[in-house]
Amino acid sequence: MKQKIVFTCMTILLFGCKESVRNDLDLYGNTFINIDSKEFKVPSDWIRYNLMDSACSIMMPPNMKETVWDGFHFIDKSEGTTFSFNDTTDSLEHFYSRVAIDYFRANQGTFAKRNEYLVLDKEAYTALDNMVDAELESPDLILNGPFYDCSETNQMPSTDNGFTSTYYLDTYYRRRGLTGNGPVSVHIFIMQNDDKMVKMMISYHDKDSLTFNNLFQSIKTFKWNE
Repeated sequence: MKQKIVFTCMTILLFGCKESVRNDLDLYGNTFINIDSKEFKVPSDWIRYNLMDSACSIMMPPNMKETVWDGFHFIDKSEGTTFSFNDTTDSLEHFYSRVAIDYFRANQGTFAKRNEYLVLDKEAYTALDNMVDAELESPDLILNGPFYDCSETNQMPSTDNGFTSTYYLDTYYRRRGLTGNGPVSVHIFIMQNDDKMVKMMISYHDKDSLTFNNLFQSIKTFKWNE
């Protein structure tokens, strides 16, 4: 899986001439999946987590918790991490939400610079389509999409007393649910930084959009630590 994703990103770096265009909301069936292109105002109760030996960090709402288990698999924290719904003993509802983060290291110059805007062409779209297919049991599960975008995170303080942001590739779609709880909306984000790359997939049931509210917007709080 990791080799495939690394190859995907290398493919994206090799091609590019056509700027991606955001699709209208009616194409993908809801509004909460949309990532605002403006600065995201982070709620005061969100928590910042340092990840992968402090190579990067991200903020999460308090109803999400980091876990060392992804299903029945133990997670090596040097290679990634997972966040899931922070359920409580008095909760009477079951909510599905998952933030799966994979971390990759490679030779210097393998990936794009963190402040490098990426434009996509047909072959890059095909590579991203293949990435989506690898996450699905069947392509027939797709309801809307996949769609693509390149955007940037919030401005973050930099070590030179200035501010910096990170460009990320965003692949998003809606799929059929597997448990009878309705459709699931998904974002797959790719953040690059020369010899490092993070792939982050966020998903939850559309019916739980009020519970998870701005969870997709957490990408705007991602930061490479200098």
